[in-house]
Amino acid sequence: MCDVAGGTTAESGDEMVALASAARQLRVRPRPAEPDVMRAELRRLRQVIDLVELRFAMVAADFAETEPGDWGGYVSPIQAMRQDCGMTGSAAATAICVGSEAPSIPTSVAALEDGRLGFAHLAVLASTTRTLRESSISGEVDEQPLLDQALAHGLQRFRHDCAHVRHAHDSAAFLAEQREQMSYRYLELHGGEGGTLFLKGFFDPEAAATIRTALDPLARRSGAGDLRGRWQRYGDALRELSTHGLDTGQLPSAGGQRPHLNVTTTVETLQGLPGAPAGMLEHAGPVAAATVQRLACDASIARVVMGPDSVVTDVGRAHRLPSAPTRRALLVRDGGCVWPGCDRPASWTSAHHLEHWGHGGATSLDNLVLLCLRHHTMLHEGVWQLVRGKHGAWIAISPLPGVQHRARPPSPRDA
Repeated sequence: MCDVAGGTTAESGDEMVALASAARQLRVRPRPAEPDVMRAELRRLRQVIDLVELRFAMVAADFAETEPGDWGGYVSPIQAMRQDCGMTGSAAATAICVGSEAPSIPTSVAALEDGRLGFAHLAVLASTTRTLRESSISGEVDEQPLLDQALAHGLQRFRHDCAHVRHAHDSAAFLAEQREQMSYRYLELHGGEGGTLFLKGFFDPEAAATIRTALDPLARRSGAGDLRGRWQRYGDALRELSTHGLDTGQLPSAGGQRPHLNVTTTVETLQGLPGAPAGMLEHAGPVAAATVQRLACDASIARVVMGPDSVVTDVGRAHRLPSAPTRRALLVRDGGCVWPGCDRPASWTSAHHLEHWGHGGATSLDNLVLLCLRHHTMLHEGVWQLVRGKHGAWIAISPLPGVQHRARPPSPRDA
């Protein structure tokens, strides 16, 4: 981390020592005060931090102008700051930019010094003025219009203000920047233990907007009993979107077949018998019998008979459960997921066997209901129950005692 007691002169060294001492004293604070008092303290502390950030930026800009031999063996001043000060390369570059631009934006610097402007706003303003000046014929930029917007708008909107200014100033350069962002797009998939998956990626603004527009409707809470956190709902939304893509059959075929999940299981696993092995899910590995039963609720089933020496002796013809007429009747009757508060349409659901066909349940209309992916999973792996109440309404019962959610009543057609 940075040595706050360091300095280029004895005077600056004394200032850093005094500042470090004052910072240590600030760590000792009384018990929490009233909210208004804490808000006022937060504002004062933020102003002090902004002033220290400005001082850091000016020193960083001076350091960036030194000779490579002064960088302590690092290839750039940014790398030296990353290692010496424990900061990211982006934060180091921002500090250098602000310090370098400070002499050309004195009014904005003064606004920070008197507490009217934050360091984050100043950093965006400095970056914008540098871009405009470098592409300007005269090399001069009027900071006042940008400062007025910075004082009037929050940080996110001010970023948009600056983007509009940069585009108006040089649309070709703005487009080149956008193309560069597009070239950085990537998505890494790293397998973890037990068939899990870690995702890491970067997307340009348009791709990011597309992904969020597709996920946001699926990531909303589904009913009053939905206690999932925001990121868990986004994870479930990505899974649901991918499952829907497989179910619709619109993805490119591979080997003459549309992409689909492949599960290999025994009859004993489908029946949930004690001692049965786990099912095998392609690209994942062993999965629980409850997961196998859920996937088998509405799927194409092919029978493969193995001999005692593990040689295939018979392969049955694949057939789908339920049939097309039964599926159409389900769509008309249920209209969508029957779970309490769920608004997933029928096209985003699958047929659930109230009594699984592996246990002898019939694949008939009376034994089937439509459920979305999340609620189908809650029934099988989450051990919830779905039962009919009065007047044909469905009631979802939690495995936790005393928790239940009433589903919407049947449609007028059913009545």
